[in-house]
Amino acid sequence: MRKHRVKMRTRYFDSLSNGEIKTYLRRSDVIFIPVGTVEYHGEMPVGAEYVLPLAFAERLAEQADGLLLPHLACFYPGATSVGLGTIHISPDTGKAYLREVCASLLRQGFRRQVLLTAHGPAFLTLEPLIRGFFEEFRCPIVHLDLGSQFRLAKPRVDMDLMIWGAYHLLGRLDEIPTKQRVRRRVKNPPALGRVFGTGAHVGFYFTHDELQHGWWPDRKMTPELRAERARTGLEHINRVLKAMQIEELLAGLRQLDRTMQRKVWPKFGSRLP
Repeated sequence: MRKHRVKMRTRYFDSLSNGEIKTYLRRSDVIFIPVGTVEYHGEMPVGAEYVLPLAFAERLAEQADGLLLPHLACFYPGATSVGLGTIHISPDTGKAYLREVCASLLRQGFRRQVLLTAHGPAFLTLEPLIRGFFEEFRCPIVHLDLGSQFRLAKPRVDMDLMIWGAYHLLGRLDEIPTKQRVRRRVKNPPALGRVFGTGAHVGFYFTHDELQHGWWPDRKMTPELRAERARTGLEHINRVLKAMQIEELLAGLRQLDRTMQRKVWPKFGSRLP
């Protein structure tokens, strides 16, 4: 992936001054928005599935000359709502909030918005948002499900290891404890497997509040093992970033926007939503 020569003090939107954001918008209009969940994740911190897209957003903002809007961590968790470490936000509430955020960014000049997630049920919030936003504001924005990007990397990557790599990349590795309990994961109820085995989707909750989601050590963790896992996880992140076509996505998004503005809305706009 080509690296941009533009150097900025920081890519984090909330750490820039108003003047710095104004200067940035004179040359580009890209912002990456990591959208997370706060939920129990085995013996890992409950923010693990927000930290992962945050780390990817930081790297992508550097590589694609974009900005990064942080702190959007609490959205729909799904089956982990049984856990005391999980914050439950309904898809409708999350969609309404993100709509306000994205609408504000659009008014400010950010037409190319990329929302990143690494959480399976995130599509329940993001996909209705993306379509509704396009119809309401006539501006295409993107939901980039990192899970689909992970499958592009060769050789195969491990999401749990990438979470460790993400904490390392962000300078937060010490947040992962080294005194985790060695425990075995509890299998999902057989009924759930029977339903999913048919290719159907269904609402459900886990039957245990810690042991059916996330990561557990198979041996006693040490700072050295933690650092080793983090290094391996960072290698996996780099493998995914190499396989991603973020500049192609952003170029296509700009072209799509122009096509809609020049051809579709003038021709069919009076009868479109």
